[in-house]
Amino acid sequence: MEDKRLEERGATPAAPHTEAQPHAEARPHAAAPAAETRPDSRRRFPTAGDLFAMLGIALGAQVVVGLLGMLFALFAGYDWNFNTMDPRQLGKLVAALYFVSMSVALGGLLWYRRARGGRGRWARFSLRGFDPAMLLWAFVMMCAVGVLLEPLFMLLPELHVQVGRGLWTILSLVLFAPVFEELICRGLVLGSLRARYGVTVAWLVSSLFFGVLHGQPVQVINGFVVGLVLGYVYIATDSLWATMILHALNNAVAYLMLATGHENTLLIRSISPTWLYVAVYLAALAVFAVSGYMMWRTLRRMKEEEKNRAAA
Repeated sequence: MEDKRLEERGATPAAPHTEAQPHAEARPHAAAPAAETRPDSRRRFPTAGDLFAMLGIALGAQVVVGLLGMLFALFAGYDWNFNTMDPRQLGKLVAALYFVSMSVALGGLLWYRRARGGRGRWARFSLRGFDPAMLLWAFVMMCAVGVLLEPLFMLLPELHVQVGRGLWTILSLVLFAPVFEELICRGLVLGSLRARYGVTVAWLVSSLFFGVLHGQPVQVINGFVVGLVLGYVYIATDSLWATMILHALNNAVAYLMLATGHENTLLIRSISPTWLYVAVYLAALAVFAVSGYMMWRTLRRMKEEEKNRAAA
């Protein structure tokens, strides 16, 4: 009767109270978690596929630019055979090709990073990168691991490098390579990995990326181990200045070995008597063991700090 009188007055009867009403009111709140967990491209980058793509960009740029350079040299009437070309002329050609190819690679990687949602600062520089104690320790550490790897290098094919001689070769090895490779491997790759996976994964994977970028088996292994040292220095100093300086010193020593015809010379074959080489090897092992432990402990502490900041 109450409903009928309401209808006669033109009013709509109130809906009866049911248990469904509170549930309906809760629907907007139930959708909130789905919005919070919605995929974000910035969080997905970099995936394993992204790393392979970035490696392909870096290597592909060198191959394509190298082939174009050889075609240009051929049509311009230059001797394109690296084995017979004048060493200084070869040095100029290699330096030019390297500069162009790495410029293309860096530009392509930055474009790919942006297209995949990578944002934020990707290269860091600070005055801590000029710390003499850190630089000296890292250089000694790189020399020590080089000695430790010699028995493995004896099992691998000898290194064959055609980079020429002279001022342009020095510029290529001691200036261009440290700048471009550190910007790519420590700045771009390590920085991107650290933002998603943390310091330890970024340190290991970026070092592997650096090693693979060098191609030949000896360079891959040596690059990976040297990359571990350089990656640690970058993480500890938050500065690419330090890694560029160390990279330049390492390449300067390599060029001296190359220029004097000792690029494949090993201490194990040149130091006698045997006990003296054993003493050098044990000293290198001690430096590696102590420094390696300190590196790992520091990285673990940084990892815990990152976890605590993320949980806060």
